[in-house]
Amino acid sequence: MRQVSLLTGQVSRHHRDMVPDHTVALCTEPLVAALLGGRPALPFADRRWLLTASAEGQALLATLWAGPWQERAPLLTSGIALRSREAPALWSRLHETPLPLQADPGQPPRTPWIADRLEPAAMDHAHMLTWTTDFSRALAWAWFALARRPPDYPA
Repeated sequence: MRQVSLLTGQVSRHHRDMVPDHTVALCTEPLVAALLGGRPALPFADRRWLLTASAEGQALLATLWAGPWQERAPLLTSGIALRSREAPALWSRLHETPLPLQADPGQPPRTPWIADRLEPAAMDHAHMLTWTTDFSRALAWAWFALARRPPDYPA
């Protein structure tokens, strides 16, 4: 899977065996809850990180927020495209921001991919930058497993 930092344009590759099973499992329950319309807290770091997500086909758009919900601020938006059919629309949506992105808005990578966009509020939580790449990878593999199952969540 390719992983793109939209702010830098940097692309890296990783494989499923690079993400521990327990890390993917930690992301699965909050991801399902977010797809069902909830705003679950992630089960680590004092449960202060909240997740929202929506899916269209096999494309996922997820946002990590600093909580509590009443004082929330978006920190990281990740798009995960498993099929080329949904990739262009998701790529375009990720570029709908005033942030100066370095990734070409007209050229999504070959699927499957993860594209991460740090939001301005992330700078107020610089310590989270040490784990956001690993988080989005684990989220991507949780999404990969869920997208392969018959859907039982709203699309």
